[in-house]
Amino acid sequence: MATKKKQRKTEDENREFKVEWTETFAFIQNLNGLLTCLICQEKLAHNKKSNLERHFTTKHVSFSTKYPVSDARKKAVEELQKSQEKSSSVFNYWMQSSNNANIASFVASQEIAKRGKPYTDGKYIKSCFINASEELFRDFKNKADILKKK
Repeated sequence: MATKKKQRKTEDENREFKVEWTETFAFIQNLNGLLTCLICQEKLAHNKKSNLERHFTTKHVSFSTKYPVSDARKKAVEELQKSQEKSSSVFNYWMQSSNNANIASFVASQEIAKRGKPYTDGKYIKSCFINASEELFRDFKNKADILKKK
């Protein structure tokens, strides 16, 4: 009877992202722990140097020839990293504003459900808009001024 060999799992190997891989292979570790290429935004699941090296040498040959390991590559990678951070901050802002719109729609729906009347009845529409606008403009600096314009 053959014994069953236990398979290795990469989570058990305690692999950690090394900071020098950012400059060498143009990779960063995102918030989910996945390795992300700064050049093509591809994500790698396994935190291994060989995987990063294979990706970099096969897909980004022009980058490695244009920016050999020196200060030029370091500056290029820093620029890529800044653009990555900027795009993710824009996305996070968009997600927050989208969230505010969703909350505002729920507030308006709750107001309609409380009254039990159709939305075409004009007497309570103003209160619906006021309650929804409090959520829509939550992150605005001039929220109080906007709400005063009732």
